[in-house]
Amino acid sequence: RHLVLLSRRGGETPGVDQLRSQLATAGAEVRVLVCDVTDRDAVAAVLATIDAEMPALRGIIHAAMVIDDGLISDLDATRIDAVFAPKVLGAMHLDQLTREAVLDFFVVYSSATTTFGNPGQASYVAANRFLEYLVERRRTEGLPGLAVSWGPLKDVGYLSRNQAVGEALESRLGGRSLTAEQALESLGELLLADHSGVAVLNFDWGRLRRSLPASASTRFVALET
Repeated sequence: RHLVLLSRRGGETPGVDQLRSQLATAGAEVRVLVCDVTDRDAVAAVLATIDAEMPALRGIIHAAMVIDDGLISDLDATRIDAVFAPKVLGAMHLDQLTREAVLDFFVVYSSATTTFGNPGQASYVAANRFLEYLVERRRTEGLPGLAVSWGPLKDVGYLSRNQAVGEALESRLGGRSLTAEQALESLGELLLADHSGVAVLNFDWGRLRRSLPASASTRFVALET
Protein backbone atom coordinates (compact mmCIF):
# COMPACT_ATOMS: atom_id res chain seq x y z
CA ARG A 1 0.00 0.00 0.00
CA HIS A 2 1.29 3.41 -0.99
CA LEU A 3 0.10 6.61 0.64
CA VAL A 4 0.90 10.20 -0.31
CA LEU A 5 0.28 12.84 2.36
CA LEU A 6 0.03 16.44 1.20
CA SER A 7 0.23 19.62 3.24
CA ARG A 8 1.56 23.14 2.84
CA ARG A 9 4.42 22.35 5.23
CA GLY A 10 5.13 18.80 4.09
CA GLY A 11 7.63 17.12 6.40
CA GLU A 12 7.57 20.15 8.72
CA THR A 13 3.93 19.56 9.66
CA PRO A 14 3.65 18.91 13.43
CA GLY A 15 3.11 15.23 14.18
CA VAL A 16 3.84 14.04 10.66
CA ASP A 17 6.82 11.88 11.67
CA GLN A 18 4.74 10.00 14.23
CA LEU A 19 1.94 9.53 11.69
CA ARG A 20 4.37 8.28 9.06
CA SER A 21 5.83 5.81 11.55
CA GLN A 22 2.40 4.51 12.51
CA LEU A 23 1.41 4.05 8.89
CA ALA A 24 4.69 2.31 8.08
CA THR A 25 4.14 -0.07 11.00
CA ALA A 26 0.73 -0.88 9.51
CA GLY A 27 2.45 -1.85 6.28
CA ALA A 28 2.10 1.31 4.20
CA GLU A 29 4.79 3.00 2.16
CA VAL A 30 4.38 6.71 2.89
CA ARG A 31 5.57 9.81 1.08
CA VAL A 32 5.02 13.28 2.53
CA LEU A 33 5.01 16.07 -0.04
CA VAL A 34 4.68 19.82 0.11
CA CYS A 35 1.57 20.97 -1.73
CA ASP A 36 -0.86 23.84 -1.35
CA VAL A 37 -4.08 22.44 -2.78
CA THR A 38 -5.31 25.96 -3.53
CA ASP A 39 -2.57 26.11 -6.21
CA ARG A 40 -3.73 24.18 -9.27
CA ASP A 41 -0.23 23.94 -10.74
CA ALA A 42 1.12 22.52 -7.46
CA VAL A 43 -1.59 19.86 -7.41
CA ALA A 44 -0.89 19.00 -11.05
CA ALA A 45 2.83 18.65 -10.27
CA VAL A 46 2.13 16.23 -7.41
CA LEU A 47 -0.15 14.13 -9.61
CA ALA A 48 2.57 14.04 -12.26
CA THR A 49 5.06 12.84 -9.64
CA ILE A 50 2.69 10.09 -8.56
CA ASP A 51 2.12 9.07 -12.16
CA ALA A 52 5.86 8.92 -12.87
CA GLU A 53 7.19 7.38 -9.67
CA MET A 54 4.42 5.44 -7.93
CA PRO A 55 1.60 2.98 -8.59
CA ALA A 56 -1.52 4.41 -10.19
CA LEU A 57 -3.56 6.76 -8.02
CA ARG A 58 -6.64 4.91 -6.75
CA GLY A 59 -8.21 7.20 -4.17
CA ILE A 60 -8.32 10.69 -2.71
CA ILE A 61 -9.26 12.00 0.74
CA HIS A 62 -9.57 15.77 0.92
CA ALA A 63 -9.52 16.98 4.54
CA ALA A 64 -8.00 20.46 4.32
CA MET A 65 -9.52 23.37 6.23
CA VAL A 66 -8.92 26.81 7.70
CA ILE A 67 -10.93 28.12 10.65
CA ASP A 68 -11.63 31.86 10.97
CA ASP A 69 -14.87 32.29 12.89
CA GLY A 70 -16.72 35.58 13.08
CA LEU A 71 -20.12 37.21 12.76
CA ILE A 72 -21.20 37.94 9.19
CA SER A 73 -21.04 41.67 9.90
CA ASP A 74 -17.34 41.30 10.74
CA LEU A 75 -16.35 39.28 7.67
CA ASP A 76 -14.65 40.68 4.61
CA ALA A 77 -13.47 39.15 1.32
CA THR A 78 -10.04 38.31 2.71
CA ARG A 79 -11.41 36.37 5.67
CA ILE A 80 -14.00 34.58 3.55
CA ASP A 81 -11.42 33.64 0.90
CA ALA A 82 -9.08 32.24 3.56
CA VAL A 83 -11.75 29.76 4.67
CA PHE A 84 -13.04 28.99 1.19
CA ALA A 85 -9.69 28.42 -0.51
CA PRO A 86 -8.53 25.08 0.97
CA LYS A 87 -11.96 23.50 0.77
CA VAL A 88 -13.46 24.97 -2.41
CA LEU A 89 -10.37 25.48 -4.57
CA GLY A 90 -8.65 22.40 -3.19
CA ALA A 91 -11.61 20.14 -3.97
CA MET A 92 -12.12 21.71 -7.39
CA HIS A 93 -8.49 21.14 -8.36
CA LEU A 94 -8.52 17.53 -7.20
CA ASP A 95 -11.81 16.94 -9.02
CA GLN A 96 -10.75 18.56 -12.27
CA LEU A 97 -7.25 17.06 -12.42
CA THR A 98 -8.24 13.45 -11.70
CA ARG A 99 -11.27 13.02 -13.94
CA GLU A 100 -9.36 10.67 -16.22
CA ALA A 101 -8.01 8.61 -13.32
CA VAL A 102 -9.66 5.32 -12.38
CA LEU A 103 -10.41 6.03 -8.73
CA ASP A 104 -11.93 3.69 -6.16
CA PHE A 105 -12.93 6.61 -3.94
CA PHE A 106 -13.01 10.40 -3.80
CA VAL A 107 -13.75 11.44 -0.22
CA VAL A 108 -14.30 14.98 1.04
CA TYR A 109 -14.52 15.92 4.70
CA SER A 110 -17.48 18.18 5.26
CA SER A 111 -18.94 19.20 8.62
CA ALA A 112 -22.13 18.65 10.55
CA THR A 113 -22.39 22.44 10.56
CA THR A 114 -23.96 22.13 7.11
CA THR A 115 -26.78 20.13 8.71
CA PHE A 116 -27.46 22.25 11.78
CA GLY A 117 -25.57 25.50 11.22
CA ASN A 118 -23.22 27.01 13.78
CA PRO A 119 -23.05 30.61 15.02
CA GLY A 120 -20.03 32.48 13.69
CA GLN A 121 -19.20 29.95 10.97
CA ALA A 122 -21.01 31.26 7.88
CA SER A 123 -17.91 30.92 5.68
CA TYR A 124 -17.08 27.47 7.01
CA VAL A 125 -20.65 26.20 6.53
CA ALA A 126 -20.81 27.55 2.97
CA ALA A 127 -17.44 26.03 2.06
CA ASN A 128 -18.47 22.63 3.36
CA ARG A 129 -21.79 22.80 1.55
CA PHE A 130 -19.86 23.35 -1.66
CA LEU A 131 -17.97 20.11 -1.02
CA GLU A 132 -21.25 18.26 -0.67
CA TYR A 133 -22.55 19.77 -3.89
CA LEU A 134 -19.36 18.81 -5.71
CA VAL A 135 -19.74 15.20 -4.62
CA GLU A 136 -23.42 15.19 -5.59
CA ARG A 137 -22.42 16.36 -9.07
CA ARG A 138 -19.66 13.75 -9.37
CA ARG A 139 -22.05 10.98 -8.43
CA THR A 140 -24.62 12.07 -11.04
CA GLU A 141 -21.80 11.88 -13.61
CA GLY A 142 -20.91 8.33 -12.62
CA LEU A 143 -17.72 9.31 -10.80
CA PRO A 144 -16.87 8.12 -7.29
CA GLY A 145 -17.70 10.59 -4.55
CA LEU A 146 -18.36 10.48 -0.83
CA ALA A 147 -19.04 13.48 1.41
CA VAL A 148 -19.09 12.94 5.16
CA SER A 149 -20.40 15.67 7.47
CA TRP A 150 -18.31 15.09 10.55
CA GLY A 151 -19.16 16.17 14.05
CA PRO A 152 -16.34 17.20 16.41
CA LEU A 153 -13.28 14.93 16.44
CA LYS A 154 -11.49 15.31 19.75
CA ASP A 155 -8.21 13.40 19.48
CA VAL A 156 -6.95 14.49 16.05
CA GLY A 157 -6.77 17.69 14.05
CA TYR A 158 -7.94 21.14 15.08
CA LEU A 159 -9.87 20.24 18.24
CA SER A 160 -7.03 18.18 19.64
CA ARG A 161 -5.02 21.43 19.64
CA ASN A 162 -7.90 23.64 20.81
CA GLN A 163 -9.48 21.86 23.76
CA ALA A 164 -11.68 24.80 24.82
CA VAL A 165 -13.36 24.89 21.41
CA GLY A 166 -14.05 21.16 21.61
CA GLU A 167 -15.57 21.49 25.05
CA ALA A 168 -17.81 24.32 23.84
CA LEU A 169 -19.03 22.19 20.93
CA GLU A 170 -19.76 19.26 23.22
CA SER A 171 -21.76 21.56 25.46
CA ARG A 172 -23.75 22.94 22.54
CA LEU A 173 -24.40 19.57 20.91
CA GLY A 174 -24.97 17.72 24.15
CA GLY A 175 -22.91 14.75 23.05
CA ARG A 176 -19.32 13.59 23.30
CA SER A 177 -16.90 14.30 20.48
CA LEU A 178 -15.98 11.43 18.19
CA THR A 179 -12.65 9.67 18.45
CA ALA A 180 -10.51 9.08 15.39
CA GLU A 181 -11.15 5.35 15.75
CA GLN A 182 -14.92 5.88 15.68
CA ALA A 183 -14.65 8.20 12.71
CA LEU A 184 -12.53 5.78 10.69
CA GLU A 185 -14.89 2.92 11.46
CA SER A 186 -17.82 5.03 10.22
CA LEU A 187 -15.88 6.07 7.14
CA GLY A 188 -15.20 2.44 6.28
CA GLU A 189 -18.87 1.58 6.61
CA LEU A 190 -19.90 4.51 4.39
CA LEU A 191 -17.34 3.58 1.74
CA LEU A 192 -18.51 -0.02 1.66
CA ALA A 193 -22.14 1.07 1.44
CA ASP A 194 -21.34 3.87 -1.04
CA HIS A 195 -23.57 6.07 1.11
CA SER A 196 -22.75 9.78 0.76
CA GLY A 197 -24.23 12.86 2.42
CA VAL A 198 -24.35 11.42 5.94
CA ALA A 199 -23.69 13.39 9.14
CA VAL A 200 -21.69 11.44 11.73
CA LEU A 201 -21.81 12.86 15.27
CA ASN A 202 -23.06 12.36 18.80
CA PHE A 203 -25.66 14.86 19.98
CA ASP A 204 -28.58 15.48 22.32
CA TRP A 205 -31.48 16.85 20.28
CA GLY A 206 -33.02 18.81 23.14
CA ARG A 207 -29.82 20.64 23.99
CA LEU A 208 -28.96 21.22 20.35
CA ARG A 209 -32.36 22.73 19.67
CA ARG A 210 -32.01 25.19 22.55
CA SER A 211 -28.66 26.47 21.25
CA LEU A 212 -29.31 26.53 17.49
CA PRO A 213 -32.50 28.26 16.32
CA ALA A 214 -32.13 26.75 12.81
CA SER A 215 -32.90 23.35 14.32
CA ALA A 216 -36.58 24.39 14.52
CA SER A 217 -36.82 23.93 10.74
CA THR A 218 -39.31 21.34 9.50
CA ARG A 219 -36.44 19.40 7.91
CA PHE A 220 -35.60 18.10 11.40
CA VAL A 221 -39.09 16.89 12.36
CA ALA A 222 -38.00 13.24 12.26
CA LEU A 223 -35.43 13.91 14.99
CA GLU A 224 -38.11 15.07 17.42
CA THR A 225 -39.84 11.67 17.56
